[in-house]
Amino acid sequence: MRGKVLGVLLTVLLLTLLFVPSTLGQVSLPRNETVYTVGALWSATTYSLYAPSATYGTEHFMYLPLFIYSNMKDGWLPVIAESFTAVNKTTLRVKIRDIAKWSDGTPITAQDVEFTFNCTKEVGFGPGNGWWDYIKSVKAVDNKTVEFVMRPDAQNYASFLGYALTTRIVPKHVYEPLLKKGVQAVKDFQNDDPAKQVVSGPYKLYYTDPNIVVYGRIDDWWGKSVFGLPVPKYIANVIYRDNAVANLDFEKGNADWAGVFIPDVSSLWKTKKLPIGTWFKDKPYFMPDGLDLLYISYYNPLLKDPAVRKAIAYAIPYKEMLDKAYFGYGNQAHPSMVIDDFEAYHEYIDHAYARYYWGSPDGKPKTDLKKANEILDKAGYKKGKDGIRISPDGKRMGTFTIQVPNGWTDWMMMCEMMAANMRAIGLDVKTEFPDFSVWWTRWTQGTFDFILGWSAGPGFDHPWNVYRLVLDPALYKPFGQDQYGNFERYNNPEVGKLLDKIAATLDPKVKRTLFFQIQRIIYRDLPAIPLFYGAHWYEYNETVWTGWPNAEKPWWFPAAPWSGYALPVLFGIAPKGQTPKVPTWVEFKAKGGLLIPTNDILNALAKAKAK
Repeated sequence: MRGKVLGVLLTVLLLTLLFVPSTLGQVSLPRNETVYTVGALWSATTYSLYAPSATYGTEHFMYLPLFIYSNMKDGWLPVIAESFTAVNKTTLRVKIRDIAKWSDGTPITAQDVEFTFNCTKEVGFGPGNGWWDYIKSVKAVDNKTVEFVMRPDAQNYASFLGYALTTRIVPKHVYEPLLKKGVQAVKDFQNDDPAKQVVSGPYKLYYTDPNIVVYGRIDDWWGKSVFGLPVPKYIANVIYRDNAVANLDFEKGNADWAGVFIPDVSSLWKTKKLPIGTWFKDKPYFMPDGLDLLYISYYNPLLKDPAVRKAIAYAIPYKEMLDKAYFGYGNQAHPSMVIDDFEAYHEYIDHAYARYYWGSPDGKPKTDLKKANEILDKAGYKKGKDGIRISPDGKRMGTFTIQVPNGWTDWMMMCEMMAANMRAIGLDVKTEFPDFSVWWTRWTQGTFDFILGWSAGPGFDHPWNVYRLVLDPALYKPFGQDQYGNFERYNNPEVGKLLDKIAATLDPKVKRTLFFQIQRIIYRDLPAIPLFYGAHWYEYNETVWTGWPNAEKPWWFPAAPWSGYALPVLFGIAPKGQTPKVPTWVEFKAKGGLLIPTNDILNALAKAKAK
């Protein structure tokens, strides 16, 4: 989560004192029953999943998927679902819990699941948007069994499982009458009346005003007999309007759970001795959330040459950027685009070839301006009188622009560092920091030279998810048209075929071989240069609440409050003075929990008969 975090300064008196700041309207919340978040909410809009920007909390606490996926454990927590069955290699049936009910008492059924998917397709936006690219049909077999069938012409297990199992489900009896009035009625639905909200999760809207949004616990929630109840009775999301005020509030203990960039975060406990923590006590402090890259557009013909791109890869000051601009919050990314911070992904990296190609023990390019200059010299890029190189066909190498949104101070500093080193090897590069909307338009429309941006992160489909988002020619659109993915407009059909083969196989050895082939293409062409792993911002303050998961007690992923898998965190914390109880269901079935390993699902499909 980036950008400016919005807000108002809160005041906390005593642990059990009622929290009633006049600036937050007429809401009275017991402090030891309320978790306050930072970095999750910028504004309140609607509470419908068919709105372009539903208010934070809508898909986090109010509406549940069939399963919640844990990146850290690579496991699937059955929530609305109870179990799955592989009918054949392309068909999955999911059994819905008999006790699952909407908050108005109506049973949650397979018809709700079928309707959700079909409604999204008709509206053209909503939960599971785009599912039809990979799923042939979603059908209610009976009231509590739903069947997902993969498209035979787009066999893709990663997307198939992602859409089928993690799409948030909406109540058919609420949305069907709206859809009968027309698609616009669904889009216009605000779902902002707490008394009329019908949800599947353990929270619903309790109170809102221009300064705060509060969710209240549903004490007779249907999942109580399986999961128990989340411990906080209220989740309060203050709408901050100044990042400094938000961070100060968190530092003072007026907020408990944060997901924001905090400069020099370790000083809060090392110097100020505050009861604040992150996932790790020491660098990098945070778990990686995704891969951040320097995207180099193919729109500018002077930047298409792989020699230019390779020289830039050696010119980037990786360590200096991470130490000075990023406060050590991440590690240099592996050039394969595989997140090597996770040992489980190491098997997907051709380590020997990476070491050979990049000439380093860890297989990562090191900052080497001399080598970068040699590459350009050998490729025929001669320096002019002003020190800027001239291409072999006589064109000056620049002026190019590298950009990130104004206000992203850590990334802005990185851009300045990269631009300085690129000028040192003879490329005329300047920085530009436009408003976010301008930057976003340029990024998604491909109208840039260099841009610092993100990609996908760890997950059951990693590293395929990164390769698809960064390289897939199927995402390619002409310059000037919006697209999300393949931002640099890399159009290589060879990569597209490899991605399709990876998605269509359940054989891990075949996948590994195909991943290795893609990595050789990446090193050769360098469509984008992996820089570092962006941190999953996760901070907690134990002034009021304790038991937060961390590296020493990793009972759940270090989820920021805005994370899609944040809900389980609220079941394992406790007010200060009480003993937190980690729920048993966060463990795998083999250990007495409910988590299902990804391999169990993939193996079930692999062993199933062909259709």
